[in-house]
Amino acid sequence: MRIALIAHDSRKELLAQFCTAYVRILSQNELVATGVTGKVVHDACGLPVRCLYPGARGGAEQISSMIACGEVDMLLFFRDPVNAKPDVAFRKE
Repeated sequence: MRIALIAHDSRKELLAQFCTAYVRILSQNELVATGVTGKVVHDACGLPVRCLYPGARGGAEQISSMIACGEVDMLLFFRDPVNAKPDVAFRKE
């Protein structure tokens, strides 16, 4: 299975803890993540992670595209609805 990982800045540590707790299960799957999130997960538990662009630079869109094309089986999104920064592409000027 291909699992995509995304985490807002304030939730990256929580995602790292989650991946450490479930490292045995996750190691049996292919992981793909936005840039910094992938590095955090790899550094925390040593799993190989295919890192895309950072979320604010198009990584979330890359994962969205992979989902739309059927290339991702599961998305784990650790979000922070209160403190999430708006995406640069969606800011009103």
